[in-house]
Amino acid sequence: MQPFALADSNSPRSSSSCAAPWPEIEDFLRTRGAHRMPHPGGTLLEHLIRVARLLSEWGADPVVQVAGLCHAAYGTDGFDQTLMDVTERGVLVELVGEQAEALVHLYASCDRDVVYPRFGDARPVVFCDRFTGREHTPSDPDARAFLEITAANELDVLAHDADLGERYGPALQRLFLRSRDLLSAAAWDACVRQLGQYSFDPESGIQITGLDHLVLTVADIERTVGFYERVLGMHPVTFGEGRRALAFGTSKINLHQAGRELRPHATRPTPGSADLCVVTEAPQERVLAHLAACGVPVEEGPVPRTGAQGPVASTYLLDPDGNLIEISTYN
Repeated sequence: MQPFALADSNSPRSSSSCAAPWPEIEDFLRTRGAHRMPHPGGTLLEHLIRVARLLSEWGADPVVQVAGLCHAAYGTDGFDQTLMDVTERGVLVELVGEQAEALVHLYASCDRDVVYPRFGDARPVVFCDRFTGREHTPSDPDARAFLEITAANELDVLAHDADLGERYGPALQRLFLRSRDLLSAAAWDACVRQLGQYSFDPESGIQITGLDHLVLTVADIERTVGFYERVLGMHPVTFGEGRRALAFGTSKINLHQAGRELRPHATRPTPGSADLCVVTEAPQERVLAHLAACGVPVEEGPVPRTGAQGPVASTYLLDPDGNLIEISTYN
């Protein structure tokens, strides 16, 4: 296999950051028997190489890639075979550098039963060392590296063992969801793609019961308020520090001024990109008459559609920003 960009074989090495070239690290793992140890997807060595390559694809720092390549050197809480004892840490430091070795030790020493449930609570996460029983708090960069290596390791294992996927997939999905803020965007996307097939346990999941409000990004807030009040009978609301909204039933529409959106907001908030369906008890004939009286053109309708609770008749129109509004009446 060709090496990825861990380190230039001609670059100087220091004990703090630089690692040996890929072939040298791979040869070391082989001398320790990694190529003979069975592992989902072949051998442990093949697994380690795939994990490091995955970290490389995600754009992880070279130090994190090296740690991923050697992450099982001292064994892990989920893999009890070891390539070397923790008393030999100096040997690994000489090979991969202090930073990478420290991440390998952090990963190997993690007591998962204690630490995993702590992700999602207060930050920083307090770790428990399974070798010593002591608790400690890794730095934020180290916690992020730990989660990145964890994601790469677990995704590779589950990709090569369907039974393990069924057994551990839901719990891993919850772990990465709780710790999403510590994962890179690439790692999170990979977790979503691979773990999305596993559903949450009913007792630990959530059930959405309704829509409280939605946000529209508009070119002119006052023009939008006037339209929705006049045409759809919504009630203007002012809240917070002068923010505007439109109330109807038990819900409301919050309004953001284009170019001055409040954070957090959608990735690409754009006027005219929404497609909304609102419900009325008025028959569609009255809807048509009202729209005509307001001078609002009908885009389509009335036409039969299927709403959240069954068949509806719907009429479509555009608001001042070009958002598509569907006015529906249940049969």
